[in-house]
Amino acid sequence: MIFLLLAIISFPILEGFGQIQTEKGEGVFFVNMHPYSFKDESGYTVILGEISNNRDFPISKVRILASFYNDISDEPIDSVIGYTIFNSIPPQENAPFILKSSMPDSSISRIGVTLLGFDSSPEIQTSLLIQIDSLEISNSLDLSGKLTNIGNNDARNIKIYLMSFDVFQPPRIVNISSITLDNPISSGISQNFSINGTLNPRSVDYYVVAQSDNYLSNIEIINEEKIISQNKIFAINEVKVTNIKQENSIIFSPVRIEAEILMQEFTSMSVQEPYILYVQIKNAESGLVEFISSKNATLSENLPEKPNIVWIPEKEGLFFIETYLWNDDNIVLSPPGEILLIHVNAA
Repeated sequence: MIFLLLAIISFPILEGFGQIQTEKGEGVFFVNMHPYSFKDESGYTVILGEISNNRDFPISKVRILASFYNDISDEPIDSVIGYTIFNSIPPQENAPFILKSSMPDSSISRIGVTLLGFDSSPEIQTSLLIQIDSLEISNSLDLSGKLTNIGNNDARNIKIYLMSFDVFQPPRIVNISSITLDNPISSGISQNFSINGTLNPRSVDYYVVAQSDNYLSNIEIINEEKIISQNKIFAINEVKVTNIKQENSIIFSPVRIEAEILMQEFTSMSVQEPYILYVQIKNAESGLVEFISSKNATLSENLPEKPNIVWIPEKEGLFFIETYLWNDDNIVLSPPGEILLIHVNAA
């Protein structure tokens, strides 16, 4: 069993990082001060987040600085400046943003975001009306619906976004899928649309929003009765590492690795599922496995579990902490959890 596990999980996909805290702006600020980040297929680090406009007027050109760090230094090794997806954010509304590192870099382990500023904006009417038919969840997301232009002018360059949120409080955006409609929609006209998006198993809520050159829509929350799911969805939402006795990790000082596990099922049935959480720790330089352990428990629908495993390091150096979720039949239930990097000192 151990040999099989090592063979399968030696080369996981990095899907998240520990983050550093950012400062909250007055009136305009980050919805979640620890935005979700991941590495894409090309090795770039991607940050997904939201800006909240608590002003009583719309704003535009919200400038965001993203800084990327390794585990060695507090000086950023890369930085980029970007903007929210929406051209304008109405009063008391939120807008998502996507920022990506300027180059692929496997050493990036932490991110930070800083609000640089924004401009006032003319008011944009919410004249795009979204109606959701269904969201089918399998190995991907398949959304179908209808968009209606209730404004007086044509709606041009229309983009529709499907946003996925996790269980955090406040929730984090963990995926954004979108389409651009080929043709304008005239006043009073409706058009059907569909979005085929990527499923992030961390997702528990789904929102849809649209914008054109001259109009916006309200954010539409997809209710459970609109969701069709053929499968249970499992996720490792958060991984935390805590040194039990010391502020910094040192040799022979116990380290607690805790993961939040969630199962989501879109049926009226009461569902329980046994699972095994595996923790694997590898030397960052040699790639050799230093520690492996597991914890068995049972998940109930929409009730997070927080199993933990204790590791006592016997060597100094940098170590990758990896987490995996299997069932009793040795079948993988979810993508790997976020990979954390820990530095163990000799004293």
